[in-house]
Amino acid sequence: MTVNFLAKTKSVGFLCILFFSINGVAQNNVTVINDSINTEIPKAIPVVKIIEEIEIATEEIKEARRKTQPKSFIINIDSIYPTYKIFILNNRQQALKFISSEPNKQKVNNLLNEWKRYHDYLKSWETTINNQLEKNSIILKDITFNEKTWELTLLDSVYLKTPIEIKNNISSVLDEFKDIEAVIIEQNDKDLVLESRINYLIFTATDVIEKIENLKNTKVYNILHKRHSALWNTSFKKTKSPDVNINQNAYFGNISLEFLKTFEKLFYLFGFIVLALIYFIKYLKKGFVLYQSTESDLKKDTKSILFNQSWLIIVFISLIITKILFINLPDLINDLLTLLLLLSTIPIVNPSISAKFKNLVYLVILFFILDSAKTYIWFESYQYRIYLLIEAFLVIISLYYFTYPVRQIKALVKTKLSQFLIKLTPVFYLLIIISILSNITGYTNLTDITLKICTQGIVLSIIFYGILIVIEAISDALLHRHYNAKESYDSIMKLKVETKLTQYIRLTVFVIWLLLFLQILDQLKSMLNIFSDILSEPYSIGSIVFTIGSITAFLLILISSFVITKLISFALDEGENTLKFLHLPKGIPRAISVVLRYLILAFGVVFALSSLGLDLSEFNLMAGALGLGIGFGLQNVISNFVSGLILIFERPILPGDTVEVNNLMGTVNKIGVRSSKVSTFDGADVIVPNNNLVSNDLINWTLSSSLKRTEILIGTSYDSNPNQVLEILLECANNYPELVKDPEPQALFSDFGDNSLNFRLRFWTHFSLSLQAKSDISITIYNKFKEHNIEIPFPQHDLYIKDFPKPEINKDK
Repeated sequence: MTVNFLAKTKSVGFLCILFFSINGVAQNNVTVINDSINTEIPKAIPVVKIIEEIEIATEEIKEARRKTQPKSFIINIDSIYPTYKIFILNNRQQALKFISSEPNKQKVNNLLNEWKRYHDYLKSWETTINNQLEKNSIILKDITFNEKTWELTLLDSVYLKTPIEIKNNISSVLDEFKDIEAVIIEQNDKDLVLESRINYLIFTATDVIEKIENLKNTKVYNILHKRHSALWNTSFKKTKSPDVNINQNAYFGNISLEFLKTFEKLFYLFGFIVLALIYFIKYLKKGFVLYQSTESDLKKDTKSILFNQSWLIIVFISLIITKILFINLPDLINDLLTLLLLLSTIPIVNPSISAKFKNLVYLVILFFILDSAKTYIWFESYQYRIYLLIEAFLVIISLYYFTYPVRQIKALVKTKLSQFLIKLTPVFYLLIIISILSNITGYTNLTDITLKICTQGIVLSIIFYGILIVIEAISDALLHRHYNAKESYDSIMKLKVETKLTQYIRLTVFVIWLLLFLQILDQLKSMLNIFSDILSEPYSIGSIVFTIGSITAFLLILISSFVITKLISFALDEGENTLKFLHLPKGIPRAISVVLRYLILAFGVVFALSSLGLDLSEFNLMAGALGLGIGFGLQNVISNFVSGLILIFERPILPGDTVEVNNLMGTVNKIGVRSSKVSTFDGADVIVPNNNLVSNDLINWTLSSSLKRTEILIGTSYDSNPNQVLEILLECANNYPELVKDPEPQALFSDFGDNSLNFRLRFWTHFSLSLQAKSDISITIYNKFKEHNIEIPFPQHDLYIKDFPKPEINKDK
């Protein structure tokens, strides 16, 4: 494992150094190219090419006219602008009056969201116009260059006394270029004027947003500030409400349809994402059909959620995508989307909630409606407080209904979510009591915040619990298809991957939930400002100046790069069927994986260093020196690295192949960029440098085919019948079920041996079964020979003694 880690470290380091060198060369090349473009001088067209160039110029003029025609979306913006300007200025006056009346925080937040929406609308207009101006500027540069070229060509034609028809054609082309140049300049001027007007409205919206933000930060909206007198001292006389937001949405509705046309591409993107989502869910469903599993480690609800509620999942995810993409929708549409999201969450979360709490989801929807109604109804101060009081009493009654008696409920619930809610019961009681008491005593800011935690917080939690269930079901389905598509896999490893992935998913969902919960409490921006100040605070060590933010960005980019490479490796290297629909040859997905992984690693290192504020051009000299040192000092490492790339792209061996090299025989488990791992049949893992696999003679028993021819040599006595022996050999081979029928087994008479008639039996079988097949068939042949009294001789030698010496007689005796 240490060897693999060191190998990967060296390979990654070499890639980084190589990329720096290439990057430096590329930067130098780009500079040269840019210099050549900047210093390019228009030249007169030779006379022999004038006719051909006139045809080309005519097509360029047509293309330029087509590209520079006034765009429909800019015409729409121009037509909407006068009405929208009146709309913004009128609402600005109303907003200033509204701010001076010190309204409740709910109304302040509504107004702030509305003005942020206006600001984003205007910024999208400005971006659209600016993009068109940039495109026109590029075309204008080409037109100006061509105009100068044809001016020189016209002067040259006069000097060379070319025919009058040619001069007229040249003059006509030149006039066309001048005309289109004037049109582009005029169009750019109009767009610039429109952009400056929009910028004025953006400044107006920004000014109003800042005033509202400043209002929120005043002590009037402090949580412990007493904004009103006690409820028993409150005057119930009706006061005149400030003239703000009256018919605001209706007024904006007159231009909303025209405005939505500017987001046409966003609608196309949404449609594409939904179609991709439908295909993805069908892909997961097909995985359950193709790869049935009887394992206990497949979660019970995974298949039922994706297989039986697939369209509900598609609708649920589509609603979430809608809220992410179209963040600037009016409050009414946003609330309707949230309501639909809650309704679609019910069938998803109900199986995970105890029977006692199943109706709680419907009650949450009721509280969401009551809480959202405050946005669209103007209340007097006392009316708003009574409304909050009624809402708080409804919450505490519902809480009592679902949690009494607590001891029985604790024994009843089984799911983790229900147990968690029961543990939070005292906290909810405390918050509601604080809400009621603070409302009665006049601390309405505290009332707002506690009610938000109880109502909007539980709404957000229910939605995110549904999101968590869906994401976990999708991840389980992906792992199910990934592993079950293989012939064999390690179930323990699969369980570990599922556990780790579940932990990461839950952590990510919790972090996002926490950020949105802070947004509900109006604390997210202040928290982000605190972290931003900490991360952007400069520190210096000697001449080096850095910030915590730059170091954090450096680490996050590197970690993200390694995580992405791990995911790609998991999907393409181990996923044999990941790219099956492309019908790629075996080993190509791994080659694609290697290219993607090292490109991501290289770019990740470059971006990480850029986040530190380092100039990568300063590494050119160092990279060259290191490259020279590597060339002399690490020749073997580089040789193995290049050999690894050759093995990956040429594919003479693949993971799972049985190979034989340098008296080493085994199965290839992994092909790395420096070394490969071969598992011998004795159970040892041998790390083989890639250079040995490329430069030495390599036998791959399973490269083009996994079949192997096996041969059994056998002899019989001279008394046996060769024809009968051949029949028995073929019978034994044909009766063995694991043999390949094409090519057929072959029995041959070999030769007349010294002591036997020699035969050969040849047959084909899968490589992994060859030894077992040879053993089984040999035993079968022995039994058959014994049954037919066919002798298998052993080597015999007849010894003839011509003269046996006589024993010597002792004369002394």
